[in-house]
Parts: sequence; structure tokens; C-alpha cells
Amino acid sequence: MSVLKDKRVITVVGSVLLGIVIIAIILFKYPFGEVISTFTNFTPVLVLAYLVVSGLIMLTLSFRWKVILDTLGHKVPFHKLVGYRIIGYGISYITPSAKVGGEPVRAALLKRQGLSFREGLSSIMIDKIIELSFSALFFICGVVFLVLDYALPSRLFFLLIILSGLFLYLVWWFYSRIMRGETVFTKAFRFFRLHKLGFLAKYQAIILNFEKPIIRFYKSQRKEFFITAGISLFSLVLSLVEYKLVLLMLGIKAPLGVVFLVFSLAGFAFLVPLPMALGSFEAFQVSLFSIIKLGPAAAGVGVAMITRSRDLLWVLGALVLAFYLGSFKNIISKAYKDKPVVSMGIIRNGRKHRLDVRINRLAYNQSSHGNPRRYRK
Repeated sequence: MSVLKDKRVITVVGSVLLGIVIIAIILFKYPFGEVISTFTNFTPVLVLAYLVVSGLIMLTLSFRWKVILDTLGHKVPFHKLVGYRIIGYGISYITPSAKVGGEPVRAALLKRQGLSFREGLSSIMIDKIIELSFSALFFICGVVFLVLDYALPSRLFFLLIILSGLFLYLVWWFYSRIMRGETVFTKAFRFFRLHKLGFLAKYQAIILNFEKPIIRFYKSQRKEFFITAGISLFSLVLSLVEYKLVLLMLGIKAPLGVVFLVFSLAGFAFLVPLPMALGSFEAFQVSLFSIIKLGPAAAGVGVAMITRSRDLLWVLGALVLAFYLGSFKNIISKAYKDKPVVSMGIIRNGRKHRLDVRINRLAYNQSSHGNPRRYRK
């Protein structure tokens, strides 16, 4: 265990140092004074509007999560979900995990509302898949506009085309299977022959059981799926407005089409496994500003500074909520000690019902060690 912790520490520290080196290189080329000089329209009104829109985005995404949970039969107060989402966002932002590091913590926090860790994680997986699907489609649209309107270096051109093709295939493959009620994660597990490995074979049934509510949502709850899709589109429109406000703070009055282009591509920087996208976000913004001639390249660093300041406010909010809720260590350890659930189908009055049976590990362990009397009792 200590070796594993040491590796995690080395990974985090190494990624932070790499990000700092990248930022140092960028600031050496674009000095801090030059970056600050691009803040030509940094007014209190725009800052307030920017923060309000950011808050609306967080509320919108929390509402999408609530729709998913309600559809799965779990009633959780909306204000609780907002708090849990802020905490998850804060953890994802400061960990080198491509914006998914906070999802297990969100699932663990749902245990406070009576859900098992598996049930919570299933709802979060549905939420995340919808988010990533629309982000991928936005990225593909952005690449199409970029390729058609701007001259790109050949290597960058082919890289963007390959990534777009890969994202489009993954989105098509996922929805073509899930909408027919077919497994996706179990299929991928078997495709890579992971079930042939002894230490992983036992997880196949767990993955299948975890995937059932996800399949049920996409196949049987089409109305709710389209509602969540509409919410996702609305949140992306708000994100466009948010990015437009950032550009206005820098005195850049860009057409909506250009804003869409930059925004749709900028999120790719957060897929780089660096805490807070250190360096990668700045580099990506500078590259985009240089390619499409949106403004001085230093303004790209300015965009990153404003966005990073906003995200650090969310991290601060996550820390405050974390102290209010208590120790994350206890929450997560309790979540992973959750009793396993076995799903059973029961036919009653001609209708099929699903029954979740929780296994008592204590009784099972005692019976397996030759104490059947205690087990029967």
C-alpha cells in the first residue's frame, strides 16, 4: 500500500512540475506584463456577469444529474447534488485525471442519501457519458470549421482529423449498442480479453451488474434521455456565453462562430492528465489565438488566467463544503466497504420485477470458515 501511495505522490508531483515548466516557458515568451496589458476591458460588470453565468452552468449540470437520478428511482434533494457536484469538480480540477478524479467521490457522497456506491456511480457514469458525447460532437464541429476556414500545418491537420474520426466512431459505437440494450463496458472488457486474466476475470460480473441501470436508462427511458440531452445543449450554450464574456474582458469582440470554434477546441486541453491543466491550457489557447488570428497570442494566456481564477474559486468552494461534510477519507473508505448487490429477476402476476439482494460478508466469511450455526442464525 505504501508503494502505491508513493507512486501516486510521484505522479502528482511530477505532473505538477511538468505543468510549471510549460507555464514558465510560455511566460518567458509572453511576459506577465504583456499578458496583463491585454486586460483592456476588465470591468466589474463583466466579471459579475461571468461569475453568474458560471454559477448557472453549475446549477444546470446539477439539474441534469438530478433528472438522471430521479429516472433511476433515487430522490435526492437538488441542493445536495449541487454541493456534491462542486466537490467533485474541485477534486477533478486539482488531480491529474482528465477531469474524472472527482467522480468516485461524488458516488461516495451519494451514500449519505441512501444509495449504494454502485448505484451512485451508475448515475454519474450516465451523466458523464452524456457530457463527453456532446463535448466530442462540439470538438468535431470545431475541427470541421477550423479545417475549412484556416490553413493548418500538415501534422496538426492529420492529428485533428484522426482524433475527430476516433471520437465520432466511439460516440456512434456507444449509442448504436446502448440504444439496442446491448452492453458496452462488458463488451469492451471482453474485446480486450481482460476476462482471460485471472486477477481481472472476477470483475466481469461486477461490470455487467454495474452496467444494467445504464442500459435501462438509454433503452427504456428515451424521454428522459432527450431531456438530459436538451439540458446538455443548454449548458453548452451557457458555456459559449461564458467564453464570450472572457474575450470581452480582453477587449476582443469576436463573432459567435469564432467563439464557438475556439470554445469547442479549448476543452481538449483538459484531457491532458495534468492537475488544473497546468501549462496545457495556456499552450492550447496560445496556439488557437495564433492560428485563427483572434488577437495577440498573449491574450490566449489571459484567457487561461481568467478561466483558472474562476476554477480556483470552485476549488475553494469545494474545500469549504468538504470541511462542512467531514473527512473524505472516511466517506471513501465507507463507500468501498459497501456490501455487494446481486440482482434477481422475479415474475409476478405476469410482470417482471427486479430485486436487489445485499450479501452479508460477515455471515458468508463465518460460514466459509466452518461456523454454519452462526450463519444459519
